[in-house]
Amino acid sequence: MEPMDLIRDKFSQDCSIETVLHLLKTHFDMSEEEARAQIDEYFEIVDWMDKHRDTSK
Repeated sequence: MEPMDLIRDKFSQDCSIETVLHLLKTHFDMSEEEARAQIDEYFEIVDWMDKHRDTSK
């Protein structure tokens, strides 16, 4: 499992950002900064997808 897979899976289960941060840090041995950067990247992708979906209608 890749970090993005874990992030997507846990957010789809309505986990909090703090829970996802903790899981990334422990499961992937990431620092707080690395974990936050992964979550930020996830939200950037989701935002891009949402904007793209809105313009394709």
